Amino acid sequence: MKIASLVTAVLSGFAPSVFADDLNPTPGAGLPTEKYHYGMKVDVAKVLHRTDNTGKTGVVPVIVVYEDSLGEVHKLKYQEWGGRAQNS
Repeated sequence: MKIASLVTAVLSGFAPSVFADDLNPTPGAGLPTEKYHYGMKVDVAKVLHRTDNTGKTGVVPVIVVYEDSLGEVHKLKYQEWGGRAQNS
């Protein structure tokens, strides 16, 4: 009986982390994604969220959610080189 209580206590401890994503959604989740094109003027005052590509190689998609100088939030998709070396 003690083992069952211990297992229940441990599993209950993980429950809040399962629901954390629902409480703190990714900024810009409901925004339409605009695709960057060469020469496009982008007014970025503050970056709110950016895709983490440090472990990826080659050209990979990035989504950045940012606030412009007027306080409006935008979501932009573009391509960049991943942060990991090709020979790693």
